[in-house]
Amino acid sequence: MSNKKSIILGNALSLVGALLFLTVFFVGQTQRALINSWGSSWVRTYFSPHQSQADNLLEEVRKGQIDQAAQLVQTKWQSIAKKDRVYPLKRKLLLAVAKELHRQGRYEELRHWVAQWQQLDERDIDAMAFWYEALYRSTDRTKEGFDGLKREWRHFPYNSTLTRFCYAALMEQGLNDDAQAIYQFITHKMKTLIDKTSQSWEVMLYSTAKFSSDSDYETYVDSRGDLASTWLLIDDYLNDKNLGQYPMQHGMTPIEQAEYWVHQGIQTKTAFGKLHARTEKQAKMAETRHPRIISTNDYWFGLVIDLDSKVTTLRVDLPTGLDVQIGAVRLRIGSTIQDISLDTIELNSMDRVDGFLRTAYNVDPYLSFSVSNFLDSGELRHNLVVELDAELVTEVGKIRLADFFASNEN
Repeated sequence: MSNKKSIILGNALSLVGALLFLTVFFVGQTQRALINSWGSSWVRTYFSPHQSQADNLLEEVRKGQIDQAAQLVQTKWQSIAKKDRVYPLKRKLLLAVAKELHRQGRYEELRHWVAQWQQLDERDIDAMAFWYEALYRSTDRTKEGFDGLKREWRHFPYNSTLTRFCYAALMEQGLNDDAQAIYQFITHKMKTLIDKTSQSWEVMLYSTAKFSSDSDYETYVDSRGDLASTWLLIDDYLNDKNLGQYPMQHGMTPIEQAEYWVHQGIQTKTAFGKLHARTEKQAKMAETRHPRIISTNDYWFGLVIDLDSKVTTLRVDLPTGLDVQIGAVRLRIGSTIQDISLDTIELNSMDRVDGFLRTAYNVDPYLSFSVSNFLDSGELRHNLVVELDAELVTEVGKIRLADFFASNEN
């Protein structure tokens, strides 16, 4: 009897298993999008807290404070291995702390830190570079570190961390010929990269709507559908007309909308136009130019363009993938040179570091500034050169950007 019950129970479990398999099979075929959605949701739930922690701690490390980041990696994140989905975040923290320890000259701590990093990934070239650099800076294993930097750079010459440490060590040891070989290697690499990105330099020309009479402001209102309809509402209100045909807007009744503008001092169509022309960004892109690139007579990097006096703002788009540091900006119009204060320049994906503007390999970097005060409105066309006192920040130091381009013979 007991044996019969066991057979029945076994058959029942087999049936349940078969039904479960069929359910998963058919759900997988017909609800793949739902399953993918569940998977993506699970990944976000798992990844997001780690991302938030990493972002906050990276900001702390940039300020020179590494204790919290180091503690997190060695405690709560200790079990995160190389194949884990969030390991790239852990590596960012490992690298950031290593850079900061090196910057502060804490080489003994750096050596212990990198040893832990290498236990996670013995093939990580950046970790290897910091390891030999820490040995080179030590008091008892300097030669081992120096030999390691030279040997591994020959194996991995395209690694920027190894290149930087090896070049600095060679210079310190007075091995100028070996250091010069690395310098030439990096210069050639940068030349190739600059040639590939030369077409990515762009200058966008913007013009601003000009208003000289009351009718210009009224025309401006009429040209904007939303402003035109709002003015009709205000005008009917001022003339005590019925506002029943106007809709609710932004949670306000037509009367409340009209009263809002009247309280702003709006009594005429001209005043309404002036208010919006003053507060709304009026800059409109006229066109995009690919400038001719030169090295100026005094070795500034120059972007040559032609423009007319209607242009009020220039935007200079820099290539992605370069670390460009700009110390000064000026305009050359004929024989006249106008300096542009760095404080007045607007930036996108660029940083202000120690009085310089820097791209730091950011994506879509550009700078923009007004030129309306520098152009003679009486001239139809201007030949203008945007000049940048710019350098490439490389593993072997800073190299003038103008050195990679032909000089201006004019």
